[in-house]
Amino acid sequence: MKRGGIRVPQTVEAEYLLAPDPVNKRAIDAYLNEFGRPDSVEFVLLIPAFNEHKNLPIVAQLIQNAADTIRVGRVVVLDDGSEDDTKDVARQLGFGVCIATVNRGQGAVLKMGYQLAIELRAEYVIVVDADGQWDPSDLGAILAPLKEGSADFVQGSRSLGETRVGDPVRDFGVTVFARLITVLTGTKVTDTSSGYRAFRTRLLSGIRLSEPQYQSSELLIGAIMSGARIREIATVMHRRPTGTSKKGNNLKYGLNYTRVVLGTWLRERFLVKR
Repeated sequence: MKRGGIRVPQTVEAEYLLAPDPVNKRAIDAYLNEFGRPDSVEFVLLIPAFNEHKNLPIVAQLIQNAADTIRVGRVVVLDDGSEDDTKDVARQLGFGVCIATVNRGQGAVLKMGYQLAIELRAEYVIVVDADGQWDPSDLGAILAPLKEGSADFVQGSRSLGETRVGDPVRDFGVTVFARLITVLTGTKVTDTSSGYRAFRTRLLSGIRLSEPQYQSSELLIGAIMSGARIREIATVMHRRPTGTSKKGNNLKYGLNYTRVVLGTWLRERFLVKR
């Protein structure tokens, strides 16, 4: 829909129920055909991946440290049109795989995963990047505020914990964007681009996502402005074990991230009717 000449997307849930993206629909149907539909699932742990076959075993080892928690959930690798062995390695590791046939960006493939969580009727969604930089071994800790009823959206924060990436420019950007979003939304946050987060699936009925790549701030701002209670926990961000970021250099990343932050806030503040 358009308001004032600007397109306002439907919520993630409404889009899936009313006019699903054909790539997402085919991928979700194929996943259900291969891995089945459980009677109930507490959470879906989503791992967005594009050409990450070397790093997936590292993430899998970390997840095994939370084996007791994983028993009540499903782990799904979201393959974003990878050209390597990502999907095969994921299956070998015992993960489910939901495969987009074309590469569209992390934001697009995550929206596909969120819609899969809706289809599976999962109570919670957890996201961890496939690059091995974020540690998902403490799944119980990130889920606890949701289960206790004290939060609706929980994310790991390198600012509260530690970053070992060794990029002072990127670290400065994390601080700047955290302060900007805190001022814009009135909700204090310390890390706006965390690759490790969890939230109630029902939030997807009120969150709009249109950004194909730089999606973390769009999701966070959307959650805050839909009334979600936000909580952060300390976490450690490590150096990427292999490969390079798909999001470009610091200048490109900063400019695009600024565009998404301001565009999302303007949309949610002035164009969305609640």
